Amino acid sequence: MQLSDLYSELRSQDISLYVKDIGFSQAATIEYRGKYAVFLDSSCFESLRTMKQVLAHEIGHCATGCTHRVSSPLDLVERHEYKADRWAIERCLPFEELQEAMRCGAHEPWQLADYFDLPEPFIRQALRYYTGPRSLSFRS
Repeated sequence: MQLSDLYSELRSQDISLYVKDIGFSQAATIEYRGKYAVFLDSSCFESLRTMKQVLAHEIGHCATGCTHRVSSPLDLVERHEYKADRWAIERCLPFEELQEAMRCGAHEPWQLADYFDLPEPFIRQALRYYTGPRSLSFRS
């Protein structure tokens, strides 16, 4: 997924993006009266790959409606984070595209990270998601 694809997703969902020093996190999503805004602190990212992953995750909060108060119970926060991650994985790394990359010879997580231009930990998370909760297999 290209950064331009994520910007298109922001536009299509009418999500405002602000790149600012927010001081407490890499990113934050705010919902107010049915409108969403994503705040990114660009000084917190070591690479464009990481920024793309974090932006996809934040868009996932908006797309799934999973935002919460800072003081929310931990179980609610964890459910919302999981749903945002799931959305980001399914949008940035669809199962079929991962299968195709593997057919093209990218079998190791680092190879898939290079292929998709996303961080290796995100690739590993996607592989666990598809083979765990989704019970899918990458074997032919």
